[in-house]
Amino acid sequence: MSGFSIVNGIAEITDPAIYENWLDNEEFKAAVAADSSPERNAVKRLLIDFEADLARMVRDDRVQEQVVEVMTKYAAWDYVQHDPNAAGNGLEKLIEHFRNVPVVGEVSPPVVSVILDGEVACLMMRKPVPDPVVPDTTYEWNILTVFRVHNGKLAEHWSTFRKAVPGRDPLGD
Repeated sequence: MSGFSIVNGIAEITDPAIYENWLDNEEFKAAVAADSSPERNAVKRLLIDFEADLARMVRDDRVQEQVVEVMTKYAAWDYVQHDPNAAGNGLEKLIEHFRNVPVVGEVSPPVVSVILDGEVACLMMRKPVPDPVVPDTTYEWNILTVFRVHNGKLAEHWSTFRKAVPGRDPLGD
């Protein structure tokens, strides 16, 4: 594996370029999704591909052109949303929510682990960010999000976001 290794089910990134190229790095995505069960591998890959397509859409400032296609591909029509910043439940509300997401033009953090328990999956993404305590250093910020996958579609989502002012980044950046 080039620029990363999988340690205890978590991708440990040694090549900083992966933070930028993970969206199209098939070796990286396949390694993170790897599982001895083909069914579990498929669910992990669905979640990783969703995050990659979502990140690519935002990075490329193509939300308005691609949001319906991306959300329809991955989310169930009766999608349940537990993000306090979202417009509500259902596929149409999910699309509406993403039409209003602030586009920042940077690559979202890579998915470094997917933990499955039945239909529920926890994704961990990781991003090096400036350390506010130790000047001129960074630390690894781990971002967790949880989905329920049912019949090959995202059926429900819980996030760790705090409620934010509309149009502002709920991550606080």
